[in-house]
Amino acid sequence: MPIVIIGGVTATGKTTTAKKLGDLYNWDYIEADEYHPQANIDKMHAGIALTDEDRLPWLRKLHEQLEKYSSLNQSCIITCSALKKTYRQILLTGTSDPDIKGKLPTEDFYLIMLTLSRDELHKRLLQRQTEHFMNPALLESQLDTLELPKNDEDEPHMYIVNCDGLTLDDIVHKIQNIVKQ
Repeated sequence: MPIVIIGGVTATGKTTTAKKLGDLYNWDYIEADEYHPQANIDKMHAGIALTDEDRLPWLRKLHEQLEKYSSLNQSCIITCSALKKTYRQILLTGTSDPDIKGKLPTEDFYLIMLTLSRDELHKRLLQRQTEHFMNPALLESQLDTLELPKNDEDEPHMYIVNCDGLTLDDIVHKIQNIVKQ
């Protein structure tokens, strides 16, 4: 049963895409933002970028959720920025140590990173400014933090979907082809 993480910087459409896929396949949907401690939410709302130390307990909680679904052989879809390779490693294994293999079977694990042009991201952030706790000023920090794989061997379970000019249905169709549902 697939476990799908929809990642990317703020305003790429992670939540909208994940909800559509979750509804389409009747997968449980997990919004990673709901697992942030209040201190993290307060920092982001104030325009203060989170540190790796801020993110670690949050990522471990998300890993526990993914592990639970895997052990029950149930599909789920989760939205999580997953900006750095080490963050994705923690999601998969529970640790940032690349030599430790996790319990999540990588053949059922799909990390889909959504990308968009800087201009489109800014436009979307301005449209939703009052609807989300993420301060738009943090976009540049997230773009600076973002680490995409350099080649397929780097993170074989990760796929990049450029969403520029695509409709939601186009994006969902691309992800369906990746997950092969």
